[in-house]
Amino acid sequence: MTSVKGVGTTVRIDLPLSMAVSRVMTVVLGKSLFGVPMDLIQGIVKVPRGDIVRIKECEAFVLRDRVVPLVRLTQLLELPDETCLGARRSPLLVVRVNGQTIGLGISAFGEGMEVILKPLEGMLAKIAGYAGTALLGDGRVLLVLDLKELI
Repeated sequence: MTSVKGVGTTVRIDLPLSMAVSRVMTVVLGKSLFGVPMDLIQGIVKVPRGDIVRIKECEAFVLRDRVVPLVRLTQLLELPDETCLGARRSPLLVVRVNGQTIGLGISAFGEGMEVILKPLEGMLAKIAGYAGTALLGDGRVLLVLDLKELI
């Protein structure tokens, strides 16, 4: 704070750049909750399981007359696949990453929210694929994914 008599007072607040407000959508993978940045999301769809086809070693589906590759997020994160086999429709998050439209297979959709994103620090900063963490209202820690690194 600086003040000059007869001129005025200047108050300067320096905020750390280590945190930023970010808009994310939560997604469920098995029993875990993750965040995906909203600026990458193009849409959310539920695709009938029969409409997901295998092309060589990859899966794909048709969305608005376009073939969209499908990536299972559990495989990218090396998590156990706890897909509900009885479900007739697969929840997919349609994202645009590095100029390509991709469908991400998830267990369930969560909600959109604004969070204070804090980057990973120390030894955790070396882990690729995570943009940071956020503290949820119920006290849980939300891992926010960095899809540009994962895909």
